[in-house]
This record gives sequence, structure tokens and C-alpha cells, in this order.
Amino acid sequence: MKKRSDYTTVIIIAVVVICFLIMNDSGNIAAIRHLAAIFLISFCMRPFIRFRTLEFPDGGFGITFGIGLFLCFYPAWLISSVHICPYSDPVIFISFFVLAVLGFAFKKHILKETYITAEECLQTVKGFAAFAVIFLAFFWMIGFNPLIDPGTENYMDYGFIRTIYRQKAAIPYDMWFSGNKLNYYYLGQSICVYLIRFGLNTPEYGYNMMLATFTGMVFLMVYELVYGITNALIPDIEKDNKCASFGGMAGAVLAAFGANPHWLLFGIVYPLIGKKYKADGQGYWFSDPTTYINSEFGDPDNGKNEFPAYSVILGDLHAHVINLMFVLPLLALLFDHCLPVEYDEDENEKRGLYSLILISMLLGYFKGSNYWDFAIWTVITGAVVIFCQISRKGIGLRSFCTITVKAVIVIVVSLLVPLPFTLNFKKMVTGFTFCDVHSPVGKFLILWLIPIAITIGLVVYLYLSIRRDTRIDSVCRAGLFGLSSCAVGLVLVPEVIYIKDIYTEGYHRFNTMFKLTYQAYVLFAIITGILFAVLIYELSEGNRGRILKCSAVIGLTSYVFLSATYTGYAVHQWLGNVFNADDRIGISAIAGLRDDTDYGFELEAMDYLDQDDKRVLNIIEAAGDNYTHQSALSVYSGACTPIGWFTHEWMWHDDYETASLKAEQVEAFYVTGDRDYCRAILKAYDIDYIFVGPTEVSKYYVDASGFRDLGEICISTDWKGVRLMLIKVDRSRL
Repeated sequence: MKKRSDYTTVIIIAVVVICFLIMNDSGNIAAIRHLAAIFLISFCMRPFIRFRTLEFPDGGFGITFGIGLFLCFYPAWLISSVHICPYSDPVIFISFFVLAVLGFAFKKHILKETYITAEECLQTVKGFAAFAVIFLAFFWMIGFNPLIDPGTENYMDYGFIRTIYRQKAAIPYDMWFSGNKLNYYYLGQSICVYLIRFGLNTPEYGYNMMLATFTGMVFLMVYELVYGITNALIPDIEKDNKCASFGGMAGAVLAAFGANPHWLLFGIVYPLIGKKYKADGQGYWFSDPTTYINSEFGDPDNGKNEFPAYSVILGDLHAHVINLMFVLPLLALLFDHCLPVEYDEDENEKRGLYSLILISMLLGYFKGSNYWDFAIWTVITGAVVIFCQISRKGIGLRSFCTITVKAVIVIVVSLLVPLPFTLNFKKMVTGFTFCDVHSPVGKFLILWLIPIAITIGLVVYLYLSIRRDTRIDSVCRAGLFGLSSCAVGLVLVPEVIYIKDIYTEGYHRFNTMFKLTYQAYVLFAIITGILFAVLIYELSEGNRGRILKCSAVIGLTSYVFLSATYTGYAVHQWLGNVFNADDRIGISAIAGLRDDTDYGFELEAMDYLDQDDKRVLNIIEAAGDNYTHQSALSVYSGACTPIGWFTHEWMWHDDYETASLKAEQVEAFYVTGDRDYCRAILKAYDIDYIFVGPTEVSKYYVDASGFRDLGEICISTDWKGVRLMLIKVDRSRL
């Protein structure tokens, strides 16, 4: 039976590879390289990720990949950040190779252990096979609508990745605010560039492959977490691991493919009973669950409640999305650190310290990838550590000292790890304040009643187990108490306080609610999976209350299944009919624009700029309006322009006056026809290329007489009766 399973795994991987090879997609070979890179990182970084208590059915392939990618990325980024060498292929491959060799030597010569046993290898391959199937499915679906969309922030996210890739910089210059460092949380995009380069790929294909990677990893990581925590919670469950597997599957499906309960009511129930969700009859749109709290519908302000499935289908590779691939491994490390083990006390403390340092490093990384996650997961880490420590040692001086020492370690390490980033970054947060508006009670309950009820169900089960029997691990139970409290707290906090940041009138709570409830959704999915597993276990044991428990299992199954139908609905609306291969464009994020009559010239200009080996390349193009197809050449090429999307830039840099001045200067450059003025602007911003594209001639009355003779025309074309061109500035003429 075991051999049959092993053969099946190999067959699955072979089928996935064959599917890529026969697929009519220019990125098919890039996808195979990408998968190989993921496998190598997870496989070779295993010696550095040693779980003491948590066990995973696939050897923790997903969680190991998340931690391993961070471990490979960080030394490469750190070395580059202090200007020892550029953030390029050599440093990226060397960081991996050195760590792989050190891991092998550590395992073999220090621990005197086999690098990887046959059983561990098979487990790893099984985890990889599961990931590869999901990756293939989303690779295929994203290919129906792969183009970066200026109506969303994936336009900006692609620009970040392209800029870091081009500049080969750990601390990049801002593509839309030339001459200034990027003042945003970009380490998530930096780590994407690491994986893209490690797979010998480019952002053109890497961007969308990272979206497919995200979905596969969220599914796999949540499955592993639920499985591992459930086994730690109920040691007897190892007799029948199917319980933990079913729970893991439920949690993973809900986390990766599900939606919040808004979809259940308005997307499923309303159509069944013949009611319309919107009075205008437009029907249910796949983004509706994320913007249910909205002043347009009569609410006092605007809120956001996003979840992973929506993010991927929309094509959003934003900070909070990327970072989830590192948040989930942190949670695994956290529970593994807090749970007691059977080793001798010295060995226990050594391994516990190692995992705590890894946790602290990840928290420090969050400061540069998504600061919200740093705040959220610092609190969650503290809660779980405190609950578990008190459960193990009680309330007393020893517990207080232990918690204090751990807190100091976390603070110091998380302060040092992102130091090159924080020294070049100006915070956008100015404190917090109490809410003077709140979500309507009815809407709040529609969004969160079911997840909170499930959480209460798990807490009640854990509480009753204290008096009923001793099968439950008391420390793990305490950790889940802490985690459950934090999950509920994340949806309640935006109703009490919000962080004052770049969001303005009518949107004060928007970002606070957005980032907190995103994490809450995933935590609720994990809690749902754990409750599902323990209920099945209770049923298999034949304990009392079978009717109630059976009803609960049926209810949870229905909830998970119906929630997961959201992905199919959203895919059809946004990506199209994914069963019609003729409609598929391909995985490239930009290739579909090459034949565009309006914007194809921008891709020609991009191709030309790609031939210029100058890492920080400055161009001048039209000042961009937010969420429009403007400032596009900087996005496509990774070059820097004086001012891009205006509102984003003045908020990031908290400098409205400078952003306004730059926008006025750019407009004057194109319209005045004053050669002396144009020469001064080119000098001031160290411009290498002047771009006159469709956006420029549409937005301005371009008078090229002021700058046409200040360089050589590289490429040009006629477009709607006007001349488009890319001019390389001649320094001798300035």
C-alpha cells in the first residue's frame, strides 16, 4: 500500500511536468525552473528547521520552504544592503549554496545524523506533489487574465519587483520618486525577486508564478499547521491520523479557497430564495465580500475585509499577501517552541532558544515586509508564550523571569534584523486613536458570527476537557486559548481603536480593519480545521453527545464546502472561462500588451531600456494619476521617473508640496517648449531618457521643440497622427 502511494506521488509530479511541457505558454519552462527552485530550497534548508514537537505528514514541506526561503534571502539581502555586492544572481546563488553546504555538514558531522532518510525524502516529495498540483491549476487559471491591471495595486507591486530586479538593490530607489529611496514596505517584493532570480526567471513570468506559489503554499502550510497542532493537542490521535488529515484539509480549503460569510448569505442563499443582493440588479460581484462595510451603502465610514482567495484572483502581490507565506511558518515555530518535549532539560532549552531566535528574526523581517504583521504577530507571540508558560510552570517569579527574558530576545533580535531597512525608512504611522464610528452590528455579525461561533466552540471543547479527561495536552490547550483570544480580538480591535496612517477622511479605520481582519480570517480557518479534527476524533472514540457532534461536523463540512465555491465563482468573473483553452493568454504579465494599438509602444521602449546596463536608470514620463495606465514605462522597465502615481507618493513620503512641485515640473517640461527649462529639468533629475508615449500626448499638449534636440531618438512611431519617441539624453548637449 505504501509503495503504491509512493508510485502515485511520482506519477503526479511527472504529470504536472508533462502538463507544463505541452502547455502552449511561453512561460512553461520558466514554471518548471520555478518549481525546481522551490523544491531545492525546501529540501536543502531542512537541517536548519528542526521541529521539536510538531510532526507533519509531508515533513513540513510548505513550512520548511517558508522558513528556508527567508534564511536564504536574508544573508544575500544583508550583504547587498551594506553595499558589499549587488543584489544579483551571484550573491543569491552563493547564499543558497553556502547554507546548503553548512546544513549538510551540520547534520552529518555535528549531529552525526543522516542528512535525510528515505522516509523523510518521500514525505518531502509528497508535500511537493500536493503543492505542484495547486500551482499548476492556478498557473493555468491566471493565464486567462495575467496582465498587470492599472486599476489595482498589482500595477504598483509589479513595478516594485521590476525596480528591485533591475537595480539589483537591497535598498532600492523609488521608481515613482526618482532620487529618493523607496519609502514603502518592499521586503516582500525583495524576497520575491530572490526566488525569481534563483529560478533563473524574470518578473514578466515570476510575478504571476508568485501568485500561484502563494495559493499552493497557503493551502499546504495551513494543512500542515492544523495537522501538527491537532496531533500535539491530542497525542492519542496518532492512532488514527485521518482525523488530523481531515481537519487539515478543511482548514486548508477554507484558508486558500474560501471567502468570508458574506458570500454564503448574499452569493449563495439570496439567489436560491430569489432575492437580489443589489437593488440595481447588477448581481453579486466577486469583490463584494471585501467592501461590505461602505459609506456608499449608508455606513458611517469605509472598511475592508479581504482574504487570500480574493487577493490571488485579483492578482494582488501586495505586502500583506506575500507575508502570509512567512506568518504561517512563524505560527508553527511558535507552537513548537512553547510545547514541552521529552528531551533532557538542557537539550530542550537549546532547541527552544534556537526556535525563539528564528521567530524573532521573522518578526524583524515583518518590519520591512508588512509592519502590520509585526505588530499583530508580536502580540500573538506574546499571548501564546504567556498562556503556555503559565500552563507549564504556573504564575510565579520563574514564569515572569522566563517571559521577560524571551521578550528581551524578541525585542533585540527583531530590532537588529531589519536595521538596514529601518535606517532608510520613515514611518507612515502617527499613533492610534479611539474610533468615533463603528461597523453596523448586523453587518459585523454577518461577517464574523460564524467564525467567532466556531472559535467559541473550540474554546468550550478545550475548557470541558480540563475536567473531563487528561487526553488533551494542557500546554497546547493553553496555547490555543491564547491564539483563539487573539483571533477574536483582531476583528474587535478596529471597532475600538484604529491606527492613524496615510488613509484620510472616511477611511480612517480602513487600513486597520483591512490588515487585522486579513490575519483573523486565516486564524479562523486554522481554528476551524482544528475543531473539525477533534470532533471527528471524538466521534471515532464513541464518546457522549454523538448527535450534537455529528451535527457540528456536518455543519462545518457544509460551511467549508460552500465557502470554497467562492473561488470558482470569482475565477469565472475575473479570469474568464478557464475551460476554454482558446481564451488563454499565457502567464506573462505584460506580453499581451505588445500588440495593443494604444500601449504597444511602451513595450518597445521597455525592450530598448532593458538593453541599457545602467542599474539605476532615470527617465521622464507623464506624472501619473492613481489607478490609471500612467507612469507605465517605469513600471514595465524598473526605471525611475520624477513623479508617478501622485497620491501614493505624497502619502508614502508625507510630502505633498514636493510631489506637487514635481508634477508641475514634469508638465511644464512637456508643454513649454523652453529648451533652457527642459535642460535644467534633465540636469536636476539626472534624466537618461525622455519618453513621449500615448499617455504623454494624451495628457499634455506636448511641444517637443524644448527637448527633441537634447538627445538622440532611439525608437519612434506614428500614433493617431502624432509622433511617439524615446530619446536618449546626450549629456554633452545639456
